[in-house]
Amino acid sequence: MQHANTKKAQTIIKILAQILKEKRIQQNKSQRILADEYDIPRSLLSRIESGKNEPMLISLWTICEALDIKPSELFKNIEEQLPDNFSITEK
Repeated sequence: MQHANTKKAQTIIKILAQILKEKRIQQNKSQRILADEYDIPRSLLSRIESGKNEPMLISLWTICEALDIKPSELFKNIEEQLPDNFSITEK
């Protein structure tokens, strides 16, 4: 999906990637193990964790369940790491 402000969208994707990778590592799971246990394509996990893929909501939801975190917790963590007064839209 193309966004009007790709740089701002990339900021969110980068933070998302970092959080998901950190959560997975905290659980001592490799991408391969997580993918195999929850039937998630390993290539998808890799692209999301590297910030190369803008995940679909269902993919994020599945990964959150696999990592035993609520999607709302993930989004809260993203919001907390965004710069002050961050807005993806032009005001």
